[in-house]
Amino acid sequence: MNISRKTDYALRMLAMLVQSDGGLLSVRTAAEAVDVPYSFARSIQHGLVQAGIVESLRGVHGGMRLKLDPTEVTIRAIVEAIQGPLVMNDCTALDGECARMGFCCYHPIWMGAQALIHSYLDSVTLDDVVNCRVSPAVDPMFADRDRFAEYASCGEACKKAK
Repeated sequence: MNISRKTDYALRMLAMLVQSDGGLLSVRTAAEAVDVPYSFARSIQHGLVQAGIVESLRGVHGGMRLKLDPTEVTIRAIVEAIQGPLVMNDCTALDGECARMGFCCYHPIWMGAQALIHSYLDSVTLDDVVNCRVSPAVDPMFADRDRFAEYASCGEACKKAK
């Protein structure tokens, strides 16, 4: 699992949009501010538009602006909008397949780690980060060893481990 440079740039561009307080931001201005080529910034904008996080307005006075309230946009939603689902391993993807998944002793660990990361990134919004109110938290179930099978969703391997 890796946070790409493209995602880093997207987060920086989104911070500029939050700070613009609903105003329009040209892609060119954003590209210059985060030191990325214009065409790359347009690609980032496209991914954010596709995800419904920003909207794009064409024309001389056009640009982009947040479509969603930054208090409702999680860091995980942004990361996944740019680089796709966050998965620990191929076998933890929604459509992941592995012949050993039903009995692999590591599969539950990867599923648990993925659930923990999702919980953590879902606990922080764009507004939290940009306005320095970062108070990440995870569901308390992750501290309870007896609840592992609930969030690891690892089928028979978890049941047999108990």
